[in-house]
Amino acid sequence: MWVSGVVRRKRHQVLAEMVATAGRTGTYEQPWRLVPHVWDHFTSEAAILEELQRDWRTALAGEIYVKIEAGDGDLQADVMKAFAAVQRRQAHARRILEAHADHPAIAGAMKKERALLGSFAALADLAAA
Repeated sequence: MWVSGVVRRKRHQVLAEMVATAGRTGTYEQPWRLVPHVWDHFTSEAAILEELQRDWRTALAGEIYVKIEAGDGDLQADVMKAFAAVQRRQAHARRILEAHADHPAIAGAMKKERALLGSFAALADLAAA
């Protein structure tokens, strides 16, 4: 579905406000309740979570690419470093996603991400042994 750049920026801004508010208040379960104008841009909790998860996944994929390019060939370490870097930068968004990991809108994506990261962590543990 095509969405104009202006609409995307507004949606991004309201999500950033919601995430920042969640971080300030510690409200990760239903952060959209604290930013009522989020409903001017999203039609459901599912839509909010899908976009937040898509933003997270895009940031993680980009960071993985950067770490691999700058790394020394240790793919497992590069992926884990990338995850740690994005988690530091987007800690509050991650906490919202974790609080809703079982929501049908993002459950599949969260499960796949955990499986991927878990396999890299397991490989790193095997390599260290």
